[in-house]
Amino acid sequence: MSTIPIWFEGNPESEDEVLGVLSPGAGGGVKEIDVGTVKKSLSGLAGKLSEILGDIRSVGDFQLETAQLAVQVNAEGGVSLVANAKAGVSGTITLTFSKGKH
Repeated sequence: MSTIPIWFEGNPESEDEVLGVLSPGAGGGVKEIDVGTVKKSLSGLAGKLSEILGDIRSVGDFQLETAQLAVQVNAEGGVSLVANAKAGVSGTITLTFSKGKH
């Protein structure tokens, strides 16, 4: 089993905790998460994003070239989108999708 170490803010054993900001006194710790679990979660999310983004091809005279999304990993290896992410937000994984050239 291959694992990846992830820093969690708060109690890394709680399912409610998510990947957090590395700051003194924040509390938390590192938990080894199974790579296969994270991979399965990201694959499932990617499939759903394909449904959402599949019909968005253009806006006016502009073609969609890139979609950028922020994702958080929970203590069980699940992933979720981050709503209203702002520049400088820590503790997320940014996924950038570029439309392939045909």
